[in-house]
Amino acid sequence: MKLDNKGFTLVEVLAVVVIIGILGGVAITGVLSAINTSKDASYNMMISDVVTASESMYNEVDFSDTDGSVFQYNNGGNTGIKIVISSNTINTNLQTLVSNGFLSGEENGNKEGSNKNNRIILNPKTRTDIGDCEITITKIVENNTTTYEVKSKSSDSKCPTSYEKQVK
Repeated sequence: MKLDNKGFTLVEVLAVVVIIGILGGVAITGVLSAINTSKDASYNMMISDVVTASESMYNEVDFSDTDGSVFQYNNGGNTGIKIVISSNTINTNLQTLVSNGFLSGEENGNKEGSNKNNRIILNPKTRTDIGDCEITITKIVENNTTTYEVKSKSSDSKCPTSYEKQVK
């Protein structure tokens, strides 16, 4: 009597499963690395946009108007002044830059715990609203170089810390 052995042995099937598992692990690691790299790049672009928006706001501010009434902050439907001007410094928050059109922000999906503006600014890494991050914008002119320095006043880890832009 002749045995008809068609099919794969258990060892062959296990070898294929192990190989597929190794390839899957390598692929997942690469995908996660690409996601983190893109989040870092998005965060750096957001920081660059904040500095450019801060420069634009600084250049539009009338420093004789010390209460900053030209710029409004819209938080949950409550509109108020959220800018303090003194000598060459402006104290405000990121949501003021969005509310006044200096930053584009993102559509507010009326997420729980976020303000009810039409547009908000989100941290690309954590997808959390960072509009309440207080910033100080300072213009420094030195040796024919103008530097716009933007520093976070908040010690909250969700807020960007400091960044600057030099203009010749």
